Amino acid sequence: MWPRRSGMTRRVTVGVALTLALFVAGVPVQGAVFSDILGDPNQRGIEKLTIAGVLVGFPDGMFRPAQPITRLAVVEALAKGLDLTGAGSIPAYKDLAEIPEAVRPAIAALLNTGAVSQQKAELKKGDVVYTLATDKAVYGTEDPVDLTLTVMNTGAGDVKFMFPTTQQFDFIVKRGDAEIAKWSLGQTFVQGGLDLILAPGKSFVYNTRWLQKDQDNHAVPAGPYEIIGISPAKDNPVTLSLQFQKGLLSSFPDNTFRPNAQVSRAESAALVVRALGRQGEATQKASAPLSISDAADVPATLHGYVAVALDRKILAPSGDGLFRPNAPTTRGEAAGALASVMNALNKFNYVRGKLVSITQNDITVSVEAQAVQSYALTPQVAVYRNERVAAPQDLKPNDQVLMLLTGPRGRAGYIEATG
Repeated sequence: MWPRRSGMTRRVTVGVALTLALFVAGVPVQGAVFSDILGDPNQRGIEKLTIAGVLVGFPDGMFRPAQPITRLAVVEALAKGLDLTGAGSIPAYKDLAEIPEAVRPAIAALLNTGAVSQQKAELKKGDVVYTLATDKAVYGTEDPVDLTLTVMNTGAGDVKFMFPTTQQFDFIVKRGDAEIAKWSLGQTFVQGGLDLILAPGKSFVYNTRWLQKDQDNHAVPAGPYEIIGISPAKDNPVTLSLQFQKGLLSSFPDNTFRPNAQVSRAESAALVVRALGRQGEATQKASAPLSISDAADVPATLHGYVAVALDRKILAPSGDGLFRPNAPTTRGEAAGALASVMNALNKFNYVRGKLVSITQNDITVSVEAQAVQSYALTPQVAVYRNERVAAPQDLKPNDQVLMLLTGPRGRAGYIEATG
């Protein structure tokens, strides 16, 4: 499995105090991490991604949220935010020389990262519930995809299953009409039938692991795939499927990557929707009406992605109802969208607790730990209370506190409090 540096929330045991010392001159004042983002609609996303080390500002201390972001910067940020690493080399693009060596692994990762449309497909027939599920939504280049097919009896009586052979299940991966991988290939089954009884409240559970390879043991290329789970009972056969998109990123038909090109807002919608594993949802909404005034300007191939991004509030229209799908994505918009993705996929490494007391010098928080720890606050710590910009002294005892730490010493740079 690929490591999840920022994917696991730090959890410790209940009921211990954690102290955050304010090692700054006086009490930090209400403000923002960067002076040019105060009041920006994506301020919180910018602050969270900066503290998490996903995005950085400029040497002059500014973030420049209105500046268009390049494809290279988007790739680097998305790979960091999702904790992806590349395997192998990237294609021999005509403009390969324009891509820094340090960023090439991130491109390789996004070219090969896989995402499922949803983690679970479910079907109920009578008292029996059939479920096909994956272990997660997004997969790294070489991650195995763990699949589970569950057949559960939710009724009050026994259910009988009659199979034509000893085969009780199958898993198939297809691309279009072609079978890419099949669990039963090479397996031996006995003819003559098999009858099984499933008692009330009990389940048949079948598992397998797809290594993102075809039947010749070659890694599958980028593209859409269908993962199918089958229960072949002759009296009641059932087939469930999930959509799997290999590759979050695409290059251009002329074999260029164009690292310094801008990214349109519609293209950003496609990228983040794929990262969320919502490719199937985008396909379903390819013709859905859009709640924006300039829907006709959305490229047909990106219509479904924009629909999902709007529905999930990942990218928003402006006050005049225009989405401006072909306008360049700004650094601020990219930060807001990526923060939404990281939130949805639990990629922020939060420290959580309850405020015990606060003075000009420290904050004491009861957290799930068994020790008292002290954290310095960054000089421009971002603080929110009840969804409003605040200062540390605005926090109240018993507030629920959520923090992001930064730097080698783990200073608190972002705090959310509710109470």
